[in-house]
Amino acid sequence: MIRGLFRIVGTAIGLATGAYLAMVAVRGSRALVRPVVRPFLPDAPDAPATPADIGLEYESVRFTTDDGVTLSGWLIRAARETRTAVIVLHGFSGHRLPELAAFVPWLHERHHVLQFDFRGHGESEGSLVTLGSHERRDVAAAVRFIESRGLGPTALFGISMGAAIAIVSAPDLPVAAVVADASFADIRHPVTSRLRQGRYPLPRIGARMVVGGAMLRARARQMDPIRAVAGIAPRGLLLIAPREDQLISWRQSLRLYEAAGEPKELVVVDGAGHAEAYAVDPEAYRGRVLAFLERYLG
Repeated sequence: MIRGLFRIVGTAIGLATGAYLAMVAVRGSRALVRPVVRPFLPDAPDAPATPADIGLEYESVRFTTDDGVTLSGWLIRAARETRTAVIVLHGFSGHRLPELAAFVPWLHERHHVLQFDFRGHGESEGSLVTLGSHERRDVAAAVRFIESRGLGPTALFGISMGAAIAIVSAPDLPVAAVVADASFADIRHPVTSRLRQGRYPLPRIGARMVVGGAMLRARARQMDPIRAVAGIAPRGLLLIAPREDQLISWRQSLRLYEAAGEPKELVVVDGAGHAEAYAVDPEAYRGRVLAFLERYLG
């Protein structure tokens, strides 16, 4: 009788757990591939809405990926005579405006800068979001656009999701260097963090279900930067890791650093939360990134 009771209870718990994980997979995978993206507006009333708002001349550009998605962006010409270029890649559910305010003014002093919105974000065409699998085509189209303007060598400079996409894209592209700020090594890591922050039970298992469901929805294969990072060598790689990041642990960048080939650099920024490394010490951040780009772009 007691064994029978345990069996009934065990079956009930198993069914409840399975139903819960199925719910997490359905809801989470939908949110991952069709996120609620921020409207294409400045985050603050005094933040720039175009490069002209901070005194920069620019060209509005559009280019198309090899699977037919049209992307929108800006080309900001360098303040000095050069052919070198930097492609800036934004984060998940965002757009290019935050990076315009933070990074473009000092990047353009030495390099041409291309900003664009990933598919399904900002002013670009809508499409399922895959955190790398499809977005590699966006980066490839951006590199082709830069080449069509007679510019290069080129570096990829990504923040958060943009950093991860830069890492998985670079091995197959004619780029000279990668700067990856707050990248994940394993796509399931930030999903686990979100589930844990939302107090969902079994966050690690739930993250596996969410990512698996998202790949099925998008008919895409999982792209983990940890599997691609070694392919960046012999091109330069600079990893920037905010130590107090609650979404993507700084140890994810450490894993990437250990798996990468030479040349490589790792900078851990104390006191910085997710994508806040620049805000903590702008002068040191600028100096490190510009020196790195100077070495590999010339």
